[in-house]
Parts: sequence; structure tokens; C-alpha cells
Amino acid sequence: MITIIRANYQAANHRAATLTLVNDYAADRMGQGKVLPDKVQGRLLDDLSKRPWVHVFLAYQNDTAVAISVCIEGFSTFNSAPLLNIHDIYVRPEARRQGIAKALFAHIEAEASALGCCKLTLEVLEGNAPAQAAYRQLGFTPYTINDTAGIAMFWQKYLPADPV
Repeated sequence: MITIIRANYQAANHRAATLTLVNDYAADRMGQGKVLPDKVQGRLLDDLSKRPWVHVFLAYQNDTAVAISVCIEGFSTFNSAPLLNIHDIYVRPEARRQGIAKALFAHIEAEASALGCCKLTLEVLEGNAPAQAAYRQLGFTPYTINDTAGIAMFWQKYLPADPV
């Protein structure tokens, strides 16, 4: 049986499941290939709890946490409506291809609809063909604004750790 819940940062079992699954994702070959640094692990849950616009969903198979999604509320100026970005999504390897991701996405979509969101967004690595295929099956398409400008690319710029 698959159960999807929103993480409660006050519950020890939710805190443990969140940290374990984020670390598993970070260590995965589609993550950074290593667990989070100790200082990040030490503050992650408290930092998440301070941000009500961040929604962490845990998927349990029977009584075991096997998947996580971290979603962040954003805003679409072109639709003048909120959106929900699926920032992280991870299913443990032994739990894949069992309908867990599909159930997790259905839960996320229902939550986004309840929030009045106009759309879901996500980013996916170019080399992650299995995820791209799964996302397409769930109705996602590469993001574009018009037919001539091409597909949007997700870029980043790190800021100094201790800004002056």
C-alpha cells in the first residue's frame, strides 16, 4: 500500500525520513554523487520548517519511506497565478517501477490544484532519459513560451557563502 503525506518537521520519524531520502538522492548518480555536507544536514530540516512555501511530501510503501518530493511555490506572471515547482523528486531504487512516482505526482497535482496553482514545473537532467520518459507519460513537456524562441534552459550561479 502506498501512502503520501506532507512531512511534519516536528515528528521525529518524518525528520529522519526526509533527511535520509534527501541524502539518498544527493548520493545517487543523478544527484551530486555524495551525501550532503554535515553542516547542511544539521540545519536542513529547521531551514525547511521556516519556509511555509516549501512543501515536502513523503511516500510510504507499507510503513517504509521510499520516496520524497520537495516542491516550492512560485508565481507565473504570464498567468497571474501561483505555480508549484517540483524541485526534488526521488524514489529509492528498490521501490521504482511500482507506481510510487505516479502516486506521488498525483498527490502533488492535487495539492497544487488546492493551492490554486495554474501549473506544475520541474527540471530534469539532460542525461536522465528514464525520468524524462516518466515525466512525458505524466503529461509534462519541455518548457517554452512560444514556437520560435526554443526550449528554456535551467541555469545557476552560486553566491558567496558569506556575503559582505
